[in-house]
Amino acid sequence: MHISALPRKAVALTATTLLLLGGATSVAAAAESGPLAAAAPSARTTEDLDRGLIALRTSGGNFLSWRLLTSDPAGVAFNVYRGSVKVNAAPIAAGTNYTDAGAPAGASYTVRPVVDGAEAVTLAAEEPSVGLLAAYQDVPIQIPGGGTTPDGVAYTYSANDASVGDLDGDGQYEIVLKWDPSNAKDNSQSGYTGNVFIDAYKLNGTRLWRIDLGRNIRAGAHYTQFQVFDYDGDGKAEVAMKTADGTKDGAGVVIGSSSADYRNSSGYILSGPEFLTVFNGQTGRAMATADYVPARGTVSSWGDSYGNRVDRFLAGTAYLNGSYPSIIMARGYYTRSVIVAWDFRNGALTRKWTFDSNSSTNGSAWAGQGNHQLSIADVDADGRDEIMYGAMAVDDNGYGLWTTGRGHGDAYHVSDLIPSRSGQEVFKVSEDGTKPAMWMADARTGALIWSTATCGCDNGRGVSADIYAGSAGAESWSSAVDGLRSASGANIGRKPSSTNFVIWWDGDAQRELLDQTRIDKYGTGADTRLLTASGVHSNNGTKATPSLQADILGDWREEVIWPTTNNTALRIYSTTDATSISRASLMQDRQYREAVAWQNTAYNQPPHPSFAIG
Repeated sequence: MHISALPRKAVALTATTLLLLGGATSVAAAAESGPLAAAAPSARTTEDLDRGLIALRTSGGNFLSWRLLTSDPAGVAFNVYRGSVKVNAAPIAAGTNYTDAGAPAGASYTVRPVVDGAEAVTLAAEEPSVGLLAAYQDVPIQIPGGGTTPDGVAYTYSANDASVGDLDGDGQYEIVLKWDPSNAKDNSQSGYTGNVFIDAYKLNGTRLWRIDLGRNIRAGAHYTQFQVFDYDGDGKAEVAMKTADGTKDGAGVVIGSSSADYRNSSGYILSGPEFLTVFNGQTGRAMATADYVPARGTVSSWGDSYGNRVDRFLAGTAYLNGSYPSIIMARGYYTRSVIVAWDFRNGALTRKWTFDSNSSTNGSAWAGQGNHQLSIADVDADGRDEIMYGAMAVDDNGYGLWTTGRGHGDAYHVSDLIPSRSGQEVFKVSEDGTKPAMWMADARTGALIWSTATCGCDNGRGVSADIYAGSAGAESWSSAVDGLRSASGANIGRKPSSTNFVIWWDGDAQRELLDQTRIDKYGTGADTRLLTASGVHSNNGTKATPSLQADILGDWREEVIWPTTNNTALRIYSTTDATSISRASLMQDRQYREAVAWQNTAYNQPPHPSFAIG
């Protein structure tokens, strides 16, 4: 199927033309009002995206879906052409999707913007972003060869977490994929592991490069947190991650010593230099390398002496000055927590600030508050992002914003969860059985809004999202607490069948439940199955997470990526449900885009935007 969308240069030209014809739209005016909303709040991004037009083959014809952009004026509509023939009777304004009933599978399509009843520009045909013969696309990937550890244990590879970025500046996303060996370890487990590989792929399966992190980076969910973002503002995303002696970049160049081996007899790596490297997203070449901070220092200062807590890493991306993104690298959360902000500009890495819970400036109230993940959000509405670190928050300047003392946990959600309140909220579950099992707080101040009783247990799973239209705002639930809680904390009924990811999939404003390789719709009596994906696998053991969930193609609803069971492809699923809701691409909301960047960090969590849709 051949699809034509706005060529990348034409997108910028068209946006200018439309603004001249239809007038500018302020960010404030872009919040959803009725069926059409031209932009979402906080719609700031470094990416110049194309329309992301996709066609999905269904039993009723071809389902088309494309992006609304923040540069589009209010009231923009679209015409759809199959070849040279316009197929819609009237310009499409309620939703950026259309079903061409009865159309052949090989049809060619173009979408053209309409302002004040007239097409704004005539566009030449281009190659499709994605043309699918079903509701998914397989992106071929190249599995690394297995190996044997020093103690004689054989291992193979599986595709694991992924992220996306426009690596070559063409207005389309490429996929960055982590390969984990079959002997990957939790930090609490001893043993050697195979090397970790990071690949980059075009959506047609072309591999751009492969990075081998080498023997001195241990494999496991807590060790390698990679960030994909355009840090230097050149229109092409870079890839940033922790490296070590023996890491081989995408051009085959070794960082540091190629012969160094710092693994001890238990398979841990507790000595030797550590680095932070920024790689060119298009070539995989190392662009800049610096000593990794937060540094290891004395292993026992992180809470144990055998290597569990010292190597608990988190990573993110934040607009700390409101103008360009910084790299966030963090170490530790059970006891000592250190968060470091880095800038990559003009080819150089510079350290912006360091937050250390051991510092006398901060004190013991800041220790032991981190989660197995972090979030990034501008919670005080000053245009600059804060680091949301479990039961505490760090301001954009590297000083503590607030801390609660409620301690570590395994799940975390930050968004406008209670739209009737000003600002955003934080929802968290507790590992410490003497703390509230789950709680909701003001994201700006940390002040408690509601909480549930202690459970005397490790409450290991929890979610907060709008999944039920019968109750305003987000609903919250967790493994150890009965029922579904309303935005005020009241028990309003049956708990969903899963406590994992949530995804915008069908045509309404509520999110659906994503767990393992299925998607369900919440109902007060029972959940309804919307998708059972076959021939694919979830990742990270009992966490059962996808490689990635994000709005990477088509309209504002989200795609989900799982590896095929034989690890020869990444399978991208996209919805074929129609919707009348028009909303700018979620990836143009800064907080959501940052959430997609940190999604692969440790215990993966679903991305949330800065605003509520429902």
